[in-house]
Amino acid sequence: MDQNNTRDRIKFFGVAVAAISIVLCASSIICLVLLRLYTKSSYRLALYQVSSSLLFGVASLGTFYSFPMSGSNSAKCMAFAFLAQYTVWVQIVFTACLTFHLFCLSVFYKNLAKCEPTYVLFSLLVPLSLAIVPFITKSYGPYMYDAWCWIQSYSYNSTNGTIMDHERNFIGEMEQMVLLFGPAFTILLACSGGVIVMGIILACRAFKNGAALAVTNSGQQLLKQLLPLTVYPILFFLFFLTPFANRLYMIREDNVPPESLTYAVVFFITSWSMAPGVGLLVHMAIIFFITRKRRGCGRKVRNYVSIDEEGIATRGTSQRTVSVTSAT
Repeated sequence: MDQNNTRDRIKFFGVAVAAISIVLCASSIICLVLLRLYTKSSYRLALYQVSSSLLFGVASLGTFYSFPMSGSNSAKCMAFAFLAQYTVWVQIVFTACLTFHLFCLSVFYKNLAKCEPTYVLFSLLVPLSLAIVPFITKSYGPYMYDAWCWIQSYSYNSTNGTIMDHERNFIGEMEQMVLLFGPAFTILLACSGGVIVMGIILACRAFKNGAALAVTNSGQQLLKQLLPLTVYPILFFLFFLTPFANRLYMIREDNVPPESLTYAVVFFITSWSMAPGVGLLVHMAIIFFITRKRRGCGRKVRNYVSIDEEGIATRGTSQRTVSVTSAT
């Protein structure tokens, strides 16, 4: 009975966090579309990232909600387990593509906007190979306290759906490490390192140029657009560490983790879909208030200064020009 109560509490917690993640991702997508920011390539990349996170949130909700019976190995459970494995890899692969795009743009000044369709296709096709293997080996099923569906860590009795006495599923454990935790940890670590290196290089360039550094108006706009994209690879890696540590704990101890650690694992796994939505919403809110503030200041300046598209201000009828960007 206590096992069932624990499972029900974990399921309820997982459904609640997944539902919140879905609402946040959907809200950020709606705001982005209403503001017509999707016309800019950088925001389209953010849109793709949040869309993949929304799909993972739906898959996470399904893995918890569609699993009412202990040891159930139903087609619905296996379908949502496959969807969760597929969508999380869509997120990971697209995060790698985003990091590569940002690194080339910021460090090497290579705008790879033409590669946008390639990023999308690559992120949609590659995860299929990693999600279909557990289908072939029949490893999808109940996972950890029987609270949700994924690649199984233990073998189950086919007659009553209960865990066989201390019967570990070594194929499932190996697939968990090979098909998710091992390569995902490596990719996300590399992405986080790339973002940090990118920040160090940009900071060194700014320090080298000092006060003489002049950022064009278009450059400022580009940096604003890239802001939400640079934060997510690091957040994804940080949120990945707790589930990864939990997986290592289960292998070492040959047992399910304490209930308190399981809640943390559920929260961080579902937060993989929550983080991009929150980041994009906060970013759009900041840009909205900054834009309103600058428009308010602009109304006072326009009576005296004419500003062209290149950020050059001409005062009155004089030929004298002032660089707005250098003044700021």
